[in-house]
Amino acid sequence: MAESNYLGNLTVLTNILRDPLIAAFAAYRNEKTAARKTAFMHELFAGKAETNFSAYVAEVVIRDDNAFSRACAAGDDLSPYLKSAYISDLTEIGKALDFETDDFEMGKPPVTIKSWDDKAANLLYGFYQSSGYGMFINRHEFRYDGKRGLVPVSPCPYTLADLKGYEREKAEIYDDLENFVKGLPCSRILLCGESGTGRSSSVRATANAFASQKLRLVELAREDLRELPALVDMLSRLPLRFLVLVESLGPDDRIPTCGAENVLLAATSDVPLDGFGVTVSFRSLGEEEYLAIVRELSKDLKLKLPAEELEELGRRWSEKHGFTPRSARLLVGYLYACKEKGKEHKM
Repeated sequence: MAESNYLGNLTVLTNILRDPLIAAFAAYRNEKTAARKTAFMHELFAGKAETNFSAYVAEVVIRDDNAFSRACAAGDDLSPYLKSAYISDLTEIGKALDFETDDFEMGKPPVTIKSWDDKAANLLYGFYQSSGYGMFINRHEFRYDGKRGLVPVSPCPYTLADLKGYEREKAEIYDDLENFVKGLPCSRILLCGESGTGRSSSVRATANAFASQKLRLVELAREDLRELPALVDMLSRLPLRFLVLVESLGPDDRIPTCGAENVLLAATSDVPLDGFGVTVSFRSLGEEEYLAIVRELSKDLKLKLPAEELEELGRRWSEKHGFTPRSARLLVGYLYACKEKGKEHKM
């Protein structure tokens, strides 16, 4: 027979019961049978939460996509009913976690929550306003899939400081995105030039520089361009700003007519295209510009090769890989790997 109804009366945070570990905990908390305990302990160890279960629950609560977190992210005035219901849910979770056992450590929730009451609700309001909500909290880059929706992808591995050269071009991208996140006049961005010049890396690194201002990047495959209106319609209802990036557009591609105040389009192409207010041209590098990037990257990785040797290696490498930032990065990465392994480079 059930002893109580722990976590059975949640109204705003009901989604947390979809988490297998929390669901198993609720079942065990309400009916302390050997079978319930076994199922819970299995999930507990699988989730590596045996040393601080409260922190695990707090993370699930913080990342939950619900009416409260969305309203906070949007900066809306919360109705007293929504806030009261949310606080009631936090209080109920706190009561469920008031449980002593020698089988695992309940621990404490992180600073973001601290307690399971109105103080936590107030802390989370500010957190959601600055960080977004749900899957957008720690994820800054996504890919749009027509069937699965937004799918998180690995973020750009470079910061703007990592990307050498093309300072004027990067500044143009930065200026337009800065206008976008501040709600100032901005335009669709076309990044035009050869592959390997750093077009997509530049726009992705710049987008990540504005992640703290609730800008998220969404990649849309060229073959899914027809999905753009549906994607923009979906993004328009979310309380963040989105940069949609389409790569490798061709001269015959047509951008569907669509728009939303919180969505901006960027695209890469080998040729100029119509329909973009800002065109940033990534021209081919000359030998000296290429070698300058090689030197800067080598300095960042503390490669202590004589300048003349490094430049000669750069010239020989370019015969196969060309004068591009990507080529320079590949060369320096190869030389760095050789140094770390204590091996002679073979060029």
